[in-house]
Amino acid sequence: MIKVAMVEDDLDVSKYHRLFLKKVDGFELIGEAHSLEEGLKQIHQNQPDLLLLDVYIGNTSGLDLLKQIRAEGKNIDVILITSANDAYTVQTGHRYGVVDYLIKPFSFTRFQEALNRYRANRFDNNQTFSQQEVDRLLHKGGQNQVYTLPKGITKATAIRVLRCLKDANDWLTANELSERCFISHVSLRKYIRFFEAEKLIETKLIYQNSGRPFQQHKALPESSHFLKASFI
Repeated sequence: MIKVAMVEDDLDVSKYHRLFLKKVDGFELIGEAHSLEEGLKQIHQNQPDLLLLDVYIGNTSGLDLLKQIRAEGKNIDVILITSANDAYTVQTGHRYGVVDYLIKPFSFTRFQEALNRYRANRFDNNQTFSQQEVDRLLHKGGQNQVYTLPKGITKATAIRVLRCLKDANDWLTANELSERCFISHVSLRKYIRFFEAEKLIETKLIYQNSGRPFQQHKALPESSHFLKASFI
């Protein structure tokens, strides 16, 4: 479970953020603050994984809290949630390593996308990276992202399969996906494993009252990057 803290001075807005957060699996709100001082205290006490941070907090700025936790070396990820859309605020958030930036008002779909993307890209502290993975991480997004295709995976088929899954906008079994994109089950399994490794799709196991369980697959928001990416 990913531990979340929130700093938001508007009580009505924080209520909607709580409701949104409850609808996304895998996240737990462990602290809510309405001032910078209270927010910093909760960060020190609760050690959250993720901070949802407003910028305009009374007469203070959430950017000051962001700078302080970075100066303290706190290993906490931050999503800025704010009506501030000026260049200075956006650039400062980027420079201080926010993982996403939501401009109020926003939809639940965009909120959910931010959390799902964060969860998909979240690091394990024991994780190590190859040069290609580091390059992809630091130069990710749109056409700047570069994928290395393993042997047996072609660009054209990978794009076709992923587009079929993304266009479905729902969970599909391997049989359903095979029929939609006209690919054999044997070949499809290779692409499914590749997409899972790249965290482009999500897979869940469905148990039945009788018979063997089966898997369903769904495209993650990150799949959009793959469809625009470069390949080596």
